Amino acid sequence: MSEFRTPIKPKKPLDAGETITIPPSPFLNRLGYGTGVSVMQLVRSPRAGQIRSPWALKMLNKRVKPNRVYTDRLKVEAELLQRMSHPNIVGFRAFSKSKILYLGMEACDLSLGDMIEKKIEDDCEPFSSKQILKVAIDIGKALDYLHTKMQILHGDMKSYNILVNGDFVICKLCDFGVTLPLDENGVFDKENAGQALYFGTEAWSAPEVIHGGTITNKTDIWPLGLTLWEMMALMPPHSRADDTLDESVTSVVDDSMEEDYFNEKYGTRPDVPANILPDLYSSALTLFYCCTETIPSARPSAQHLAEAAEHMSILT
Repeated sequence: MSEFRTPIKPKKPLDAGETITIPPSPFLNRLGYGTGVSVMQLVRSPRAGQIRSPWALKMLNKRVKPNRVYTDRLKVEAELLQRMSHPNIVGFRAFSKSKILYLGMEACDLSLGDMIEKKIEDDCEPFSSKQILKVAIDIGKALDYLHTKMQILHGDMKSYNILVNGDFVICKLCDFGVTLPLDENGVFDKENAGQALYFGTEAWSAPEVIHGGTITNKTDIWPLGLTLWEMMALMPPHSRADDTLDESVTSVVDDSMEEDYFNEKYGTRPDVPANILPDLYSSALTLFYCCTETIPSARPSAQHLAEAAEHMSILT
């Protein structure tokens, strides 16, 4: 089956592009949100005789006070997206600072995080091994492009930053607001990073992030492994959802005990969910274990991960 590919267009100045009218927020469909930003879907009016695909608009959240950090981050992300061209990375469409600041991107169907939430709500079975392998293939290829061609670390790998079209026809990586530069050896390039630090999301963060080790391209591989685990467990990594403490005990747990719980859990490999049959998910579990090796050098590169998942998928 042929995959949808992001069209390659001639590069234009960042603020160049068609003029669009953005309706008030209540008339936009919200696709997601992050720290200080919201992502909305804009259905564009068709031109005569043409079909125009929808856009995803990333805009500053109106509930957050104007903040130059978020503004600068959005501009940096727009500049980066405009320079990238890969079928497994969400496509750049436009950037505007006039009246409403927005980054226009290719619109996809759903984030993997939203799909996981829907399965939880509908009390569904975990994702199939084939679907998990597809995520590993596509996002592995996207990360390989970032790490080798762009020489950057994504910095916030998780299910909500993976977009899925159709029934896993293609998966695309998104949200490049907290990337970090890598040197030729794939190590965090502090000299060219300015004041940038690893941002990430703690529940998905690798041990070297939690405990202060060296940040490398393998730091993106750990959270991808936890994302594969999410697809089996149908819950965020290190959540309390599977905690079996007695209710009488949990009722007296204070904030400091809660903090200690997560401090101990973050940066560790979660147990395989009890409902996952090793024989049925052997390929997915192999990738999960490889990606979540405590020693970064023991983890596969993004390229090797994608190649291994592709081989496993053929045999599945």
